[in-house]
Amino acid sequence: MGGEKVLVIGAGPAGLSAAKELANLGVNVVLAERESYLGGTPKKLKYSLLFPNLVPSEQVIDPLIKAVEESKNVKIYRESIVDNVKQEGSGFVVGIKDKTGKVINEKVNAIIAASGFEHFDSRRKYEYGYGIVPNIYQISDIEKMLSENKLVTTKGTPPKRVAILLCVGSRDATVGNTYCSRVCCAVSIKQAMEIKQRIPDATVHIYYMDIRTYGLMEDRLYWKAQLDYRVGFIRGRISEFMRGPNDTVIIKGEDTMNLNRALVVPYDMVILANGMELGLGSKQVAKVLGLELEQHGFVKPLDEHSLPIQSTKKGIFLAGAITGPKTISDSITEGYAAAMKAYEYITKGIWDEPVQVEVAHH
Repeated sequence: MGGEKVLVIGAGPAGLSAAKELANLGVNVVLAERESYLGGTPKKLKYSLLFPNLVPSEQVIDPLIKAVEESKNVKIYRESIVDNVKQEGSGFVVGIKDKTGKVINEKVNAIIAASGFEHFDSRRKYEYGYGIVPNIYQISDIEKMLSENKLVTTKGTPPKRVAILLCVGSRDATVGNTYCSRVCCAVSIKQAMEIKQRIPDATVHIYYMDIRTYGLMEDRLYWKAQLDYRVGFIRGRISEFMRGPNDTVIIKGEDTMNLNRALVVPYDMVILANGMELGLGSKQVAKVLGLELEQHGFVKPLDEHSLPIQSTKKGIFLAGAITGPKTISDSITEGYAAAMKAYEYITKGIWDEPVQVEVAHH
C-alpha cells in the first residue's frame, strides 16, 4: 500500500464498520464525527436491546468502537464537521472544522459518507400532544429509560397501562414523509416485550395501520409478543391524545377492525413510534459533497439496485441510513461493502457504472 487515505464521515454503525475494515486492509482512515463520542445514534439515545434477539446494543456497537479507537491506522476528529471539499486529481482535499472553528486540511483518495439519520420530532404532529401532554414519549425517549432502568411515569411509578402508536412521522403525507421507516414496528414490539419483562402485570397495546415485521422477524417479534408476552395489537386510527385525571393520557380514535367502533381509552403512558429522516448533519454533508437527494430527502445512490453504496460523484461512497431507513445490521453490512468498494477504487481505480438493461417486449 502506498499511503492511500480514505475519509469516513460519521462514526455510527456504518462509519465504524467501514473504518474498521479499511484499517484492517492497511488503509489510513480519517474519521470525522460531529459528536464528542463514537457510536452514532445508538450511543446518543442510549439504545437498550436490539431486535430481533434482544441483545444489549453495547454488545454490537462497543467492539466496533474499540477496534476503531485502538487502530493505529485511524485518525479520529471528534466534535468536527467536514467544512469544505475540493477535487484534486482523482482524490480530494477536505477541510475538517473543529468546535473552535479551526480548519485542518486532509488529502484523501476517497470518501465514505455515513452520517446517518435523525428520529422524526413528534412535536410536528401537534395533535399527538408530545411535549405538551405529560406521559407521552417517543420510542427514542423510551430506549434511554429502558437502558437506564428508569421506566416510570411522571409520578415516579411504573406504568400499568401502556399504548404504543406506530407510524408517527412515517407514511404520512401531512408531514411530508410518505415512506415507511422500516424499523419502527420491530423496535416498538421489542419495547413492548421489554416493558412486559420488567412489569409483567402491565397491559401493553400496540395501535397499528399494518405490521411490517419483515423477513425472519415475524415469529421472533410479532407472534412471540402475543403468545409469550400477551401484548395486544389493535388496528386503529388515533385522532388525538388528551390529558386525563391523575396525568393519565386518554386516546381518542376508532378501531378499524371492528366496524370502526369509537375508541376512548385511558393509559398511564403513551409511546409514539417516531420514524427516521435525513437529519441536519447528513443534509450538511450532502451539500458540502455535492450529492444528489432522492424524492424522500435521502441521498441518492448511483443505482439503487446494483450500486447502492456508490454515490453519483466519483470517489464518494455511501453507507447506512444516509440513503434511507436502515437497521443497525444493514448499516454495518453497508459499511463493509463501502469499505471494499473504496479499497477497489483507491488501489485499482475501479468505479462501476450502472448496468443498462434493455427491457424485452414480448
